[in-house]
Amino acid sequence: MKNKERFLELCERKYSNKDLRLINKSIEFVELNLVGEKEFSRTPLSEFNLDVGEILVMSGLSAEIVVAGILYGVEKDLAFKDIAMEFGEEIAKIVFGQLQLRVIKKNNTLVQAEMVRKILLTGLDDVRVVFVKLAVKLANLRIISALKEKEQRRIAEDILEIYVPLAMRLGLDYIKNNLEDLAFKTLHPRKYEEISNFFKETKSEREEFLRKFIEELGEILKPRVGVVKIKGRNKQIKSIFDKIHKRGEPLSKQKDHYAIRIIVKGERDCYDVLGILHERFIPVEGRLKDYINSPKLSGYQSLHTVVRVSVGNADGKREAGDENAKEIEVQIRTEKMDEEAEEGIASHWNYKGVSGDAGFEKKVGWMKALMESQRDSTDKEFMKNLKLDLFADKIYCYTPKGDVRELPKDATLLDFAYSIHQQIGERAIGGRIDGKFVSLKEVLKNGCVVEILTNKNQRPRRDWLKFVVSSRAKSKIRQGIKRYESIPVPKKPNILIGDERDFDSLVESADFLRSDFSFAKCCYPLPKDELLGVAKSQKKILVHKSDCPRLAGNLKNAVPVFWKEKFNRPLRLKALCGDRSGILADLLNTISRGGFVVRSANARIVGNGDVECDFVVIPRGLDDVCWMVGRVGKVRGVSQVFFE
Repeated sequence: MKNKERFLELCERKYSNKDLRLINKSIEFVELNLVGEKEFSRTPLSEFNLDVGEILVMSGLSAEIVVAGILYGVEKDLAFKDIAMEFGEEIAKIVFGQLQLRVIKKNNTLVQAEMVRKILLTGLDDVRVVFVKLAVKLANLRIISALKEKEQRRIAEDILEIYVPLAMRLGLDYIKNNLEDLAFKTLHPRKYEEISNFFKETKSEREEFLRKFIEELGEILKPRVGVVKIKGRNKQIKSIFDKIHKRGEPLSKQKDHYAIRIIVKGERDCYDVLGILHERFIPVEGRLKDYINSPKLSGYQSLHTVVRVSVGNADGKREAGDENAKEIEVQIRTEKMDEEAEEGIASHWNYKGVSGDAGFEKKVGWMKALMESQRDSTDKEFMKNLKLDLFADKIYCYTPKGDVRELPKDATLLDFAYSIHQQIGERAIGGRIDGKFVSLKEVLKNGCVVEILTNKNQRPRRDWLKFVVSSRAKSKIRQGIKRYESIPVPKKPNILIGDERDFDSLVESADFLRSDFSFAKCCYPLPKDELLGVAKSQKKILVHKSDCPRLAGNLKNAVPVFWKEKFNRPLRLKALCGDRSGILADLLNTISRGGFVVRSANARIVGNGDVECDFVVIPRGLDDVCWMVGRVGKVRGVSQVFFE
């Protein structure tokens, strides 16, 4: 076989003699049983499978998984017992697991969703099957030029959207990086060539700069910390392209093509090195990431930072204002962390008795959570939420106890609450971010400390779906609404018998049906604002905006309050205006044009020469009220619109 000798040389550097005998046996088995079988490029399947095996070796995976990759395809013609008899049941399970991942090759959402669901379900049963599937994907991508251009693009898009992030989540960096670069090359051949040529042309210059910088680092660090090794690191072409696109700067203007890795003896040394780097060089703000205390879901650990380094300063002094300064990405980790990152965290997973392995359960827990949260989703919803959960940019926030939660970028306080527990989310009424009181809608920032405030009378609301971003929160809110709506509503009158109030309230609380609601004058809530009530007595609730500063430290009597969707009595709307001729008529005309029935319209002079206009109107629903508030607020001279 063409690449057999090279493949075996690679294996000899990584596996025991016993493993090598098993690998040799699998190659001979394939040569015998796959005679005449070919891939779509007309490559003999026996040669193609060596490429699959090489990918698995380079990913640092076990010999059993490598053998299963070499045997790819035999499951179509042989029985399970035949493979089990030759290679054992464990390998046979991985080989025949590929049958679960075969689907009709059509480009539509239903088939794509079916495929991903199968991958996730298979991964929960035996993640080794998914490892082989990803290696097969990469091997196919290497020979994709044999297909028509339209088909190439479809496959490349699928790989970037689904398989690259999946490989990243599973800690298969070798597969992830190669899938990403080759798929990008397929979709953007000219851009790929431009960036590739740039790196070739500037190779000697970059290498010389890094050599000098690494020498300097050695002189600075080695006398003070336990440094094992300092080495340069290549950046992925796709990541360079993403930066060009995001920043809108040409390739020649980019300053962060440089990356190094510092390997140290112990975890404490990692932080010592970080401190020395930030003392000696200028750190780039917002680029420090601590994956040691807050590992990625794949288990990856390292410190990341970016420092700005001047060019050509012989004395080593670094100037903040140097426009020619290079930005160098630095990764700092221990030998063990580096081994896991380089050779694949997946290689350290325990495959026998995985159901009782806590470490394994943690590493694939995201698969289980994703499948559970999307149980009732349509195929379209499933794919949309999958891309958000797996592939969107992430932020990391902390509970007051220091536990880290990973969330999609732009996640809100309510997303955080649901990430902790469904019951916490359903009872959330607000929270504190870094000690500051905020509403459920507040967008979280990376690294913030989040405390959730709850109330037992709270329940999930439909309007929550408009601002949460995580698929888990969306799914749990839908489940909660469905559950609460199935509970019979107590047959209590909404209005007291003999109630003589002339006007309806815009708000309600499911557990305070007989109470009077009034709006706080400190914040004057308007429709669609997030609300929180404070019980002044059993019958009186004062309603604030949920982020009103007056609520800070005053949540003992907090009551969940929500805008009504429909009204059965008139509402009283007020507008504070400058005193000008015709203001009342203009406002009345504006309201009437919206189709509202106006019961009364009055105006009175208040302090500072202002006029308070008072209207009693009959709206149809909350959206109508929102429209009316918006239109009234735009009338010339109106400074404030409010309800009482």
